[in-house]
Amino acid sequence: MVMHSESTTKTYLYLRVGLVALAVFLGASLVIELVAGDTPWLGSISAYYYTPVRSVFVGTLIAMGVCLIAIKGRDRPREDLMLNLAGMCAPVVALCPTPLEDVAACGGQTRCVPDAYVPGVVNNIEALLVVGALGILFAARTVRRGTAERGDLFGLGAAAVGLVAFALWFALGRDSFLNYAHYGTAVPMFGLIVAVALVNAAKVDDFVAAGGTLTTVRTTTFERAYRAIAYSMGAIIGAALVLFVVKAATGSQPFDHWVFVVEALLLTAFTAFWILQTKQYAVDGAPE
Repeated sequence: MVMHSESTTKTYLYLRVGLVALAVFLGASLVIELVAGDTPWLGSISAYYYTPVRSVFVGTLIAMGVCLIAIKGRDRPREDLMLNLAGMCAPVVALCPTPLEDVAACGGQTRCVPDAYVPGVVNNIEALLVVGALGILFAARTVRRGTAERGDLFGLGAAAVGLVAFALWFALGRDSFLNYAHYGTAVPMFGLIVAVALVNAAKVDDFVAAGGTLTTVRTTTFERAYRAIAYSMGAIIGAALVLFVVKAATGSQPFDHWVFVVEALLLTAFTAFWILQTKQYAVDGAPE
């Protein structure tokens, strides 16, 4: 086991605890609005962007994105790359809202981001692109100054290509971007978290072999828990895609609030995953 200073261990621990706290923060805001607010039960968590929950929704996802990028995965380059890409997706999910399916609000169209919100979305995404470009330059400098491995260079290249493609979509396909950017980043974000959970399930034995503090019994427990979370999230995402296809084909909802249920289950599984990781690494701290 690699020994770190107490401040390093606690900083890494608190960063992970912060992710869990952010998920609870969003969940609490949603429950409060459902129980005590004036907003009816909407079809999705993302639709609460247009309600008093908006500030918490946006702030939570942006902060989650920062945390996911800041946390360094133990299985490099795979886990680190997946965390970074998920972290890049999270702010887009926050800043580009889910379109409303409201003919009146959309000027006769079936679905849209209402005109009153578009200037804010454009401003926020442009600011995100500025920060993203600076982040890529910073990452390039740190890779060049360090002992760059092939995986680091691949991860940097993937992030750069993703940012350029995202910027081109935003600049050249604005209508398409407003209609699909939210979904186009939300699904990959959760898919990447599923992959991270599977990687962690496969690497628990390596963690112990490297000097981690888990016993044999706890190793098996953690493996099963990671796989259960990953398989659950994968099943939820798969079911959601099937329901989406059914809706697109038939034009009717499979059942009321199905998107909200899917997102709530994914948020719960995401929280469970980070609680599990925080528990596993609470004593051993940051990776080497």
